[in-house]
Amino acid sequence: MKPETLKNISAILRGELTEPDAENVYIGGISVDSRSIKPGELFFALRAERDGHLFIPDAYEKGASAAVVERKIDNPIPQIIVNNTLDALGKLAKNYREAINPRVIGITGSVGKTSTRQMIAAVLRSRYRLHSAKKNYNNLIGLPLTILEMPENTEIAVLEFGINRIGEMEKLVEIAEPDIAVITEIANVHTEGLKDMENIVQEKLKILSKMKQDEPVFINKDNAMLYEKTEKIHPTMITYGIENPADFRAREISFEQGKSSFKVDGLKVKLNLLGRAPIYSALSAIAVGEYLGIPPVIIAELLESLKPQPHRMELVQIAGVNIIDDSYNSSPIALYEAFKTLDMIYSKRKLVVIGDMLELGEYTEKYHREAGEWIVEFGFDGAIFFGPSMMLAAQTAQNKGYEKQFLATQIFDDAMDFLKEKINTGDTILIKGSHGMEMIRFVQELKKWLSEQK
Repeated sequence: MKPETLKNISAILRGELTEPDAENVYIGGISVDSRSIKPGELFFALRAERDGHLFIPDAYEKGASAAVVERKIDNPIPQIIVNNTLDALGKLAKNYREAINPRVIGITGSVGKTSTRQMIAAVLRSRYRLHSAKKNYNNLIGLPLTILEMPENTEIAVLEFGINRIGEMEKLVEIAEPDIAVITEIANVHTEGLKDMENIVQEKLKILSKMKQDEPVFINKDNAMLYEKTEKIHPTMITYGIENPADFRAREISFEQGKSSFKVDGLKVKLNLLGRAPIYSALSAIAVGEYLGIPPVIIAELLESLKPQPHRMELVQIAGVNIIDDSYNSSPIALYEAFKTLDMIYSKRKLVVIGDMLELGEYTEKYHREAGEWIVEFGFDGAIFFGPSMMLAAQTAQNKGYEKQFLATQIFDDAMDFLKEKINTGDTILIKGSHGMEMIRFVQELKKWLSEQK
């Protein structure tokens, strides 16, 4: 963010500055993490898994100029006292967004948000001064931080809107006020907080609540419920899809070792990304790019140059073994797509290491049992079911007649020992699970072990 005085920040937040003598101190950045805070930054003491107020001494020692707090802390650091530090972070971001006034493209959906943001940003960066998050900073903490990192000359901001509770989208929209929206796909994800498909669609569509009626929303038309509900509330739609007629429709789709090629209105597009899902992200990027004046040929070149985000269907080859690292997160729709991608790759053998899918609430048993059915459907050569809910998947697979070797466990070392015993040169291994399952451990340990086998 551009430098701002504590006096002005305190006024924006409607807070009380404990040290009036510090009102002319300039703040050059924002942090919510005392471990990475830099001198001159403003520390927001958020109440997350741990109370941020406990880390104010650390922030002070590392040179923070001030802190935003909900209660005065016994520390020399100047403090701005507010009712709610998370709300205050949003207020500051909203004020900064209004001051910079970029055109904001908001991306939401149950899956595919990050790859869609990555592609749209890559396309638009060729013509515009563009800002987008370095990571998937898309919630009530991450979105404000992304906005506050915008350079002052930003023309377009491509932002991700992620929710897992009813009411969160309204708050995100209040902060970011998107001018254009992209909705990727709607599926049963985060059902613990969002309950069911009807609620999920309603909450996602709230991204349109502050948009002008003549500004477009880009919609995945292959989701009939999404299309029908959007059509009723927003007149300006640009559609994309694969299965159904759309403004931007992929045709002549083919795959080579899991990587797709397709045509859109005669334009040939080739992706260096695994699976069918990236086609949808690419279609949205083509649609948004053309709407904002980027030549189609340039768009195709830029999309072909993209590489996968770390730990998102990222192919790693070590010692003759292929690892598909999709360890960042998981959901039922994403897991099935990952299985379909693995199925289309030629390999000596195909193994899967799958961890629990979290935040499914009352749907937990249903979808984990379905995962077991999918293992049987695809007939992979081996499987490790990791986590308490994946025990249900293993049980279902066994009951459905899965005859390959598998292990169901909640113990990481046991899972790794089993995996090391089964791996052979020429194998392909898919590793996937929800973020909270820390499936990245499997990737790291496997990379290390395979490197030692060379």
